[in-house]
Amino acid sequence: MDFEDILKKENITLDDLRQFQEEYDKRFVDRKFTGFEKVRHTTLHLAKLLGKLSNYCEKMEHGENCSSQQIEEEIIPDLMVYMLWLSREFKIKPDEAYFKRMVWNIERMYNDKSSKEEIKNLKDLLDER
Repeated sequence: MDFEDILKKENITLDDLRQFQEEYDKRFVDRKFTGFEKVRHTTLHLAKLLGKLSNYCEKMEHGENCSSQQIEEEIIPDLMVYMLWLSREFKIKPDEAYFKRMVWNIERMYNDKSSKEEIKNLKDLLDER
């Protein structure tokens, strides 16, 4: 599926994003780096994003009127790019990794707000995927 086919879809899924990113990478990125070099490069970009986010937070804490435009148009989309890059490099399905992590968080941090039965059911559903 190419860029246009994906963008023509009415409902875009995480798998569509993954496919779009994979096509993008094959055409524009993979010739530059893959494997550890891509992981290292991604780490540097994540550090830059955290700096931008930190700058926003610092300005807000000091009472400056600060736009969230950079966060909305650059930081959040770039976080998705880097998540997809790392998912591809480590050969994981990001949706499954997300659900596993969230169920782990519920069990670890919010077991007082969830029954043991609910946590067991969530784990069973994950195992069935």
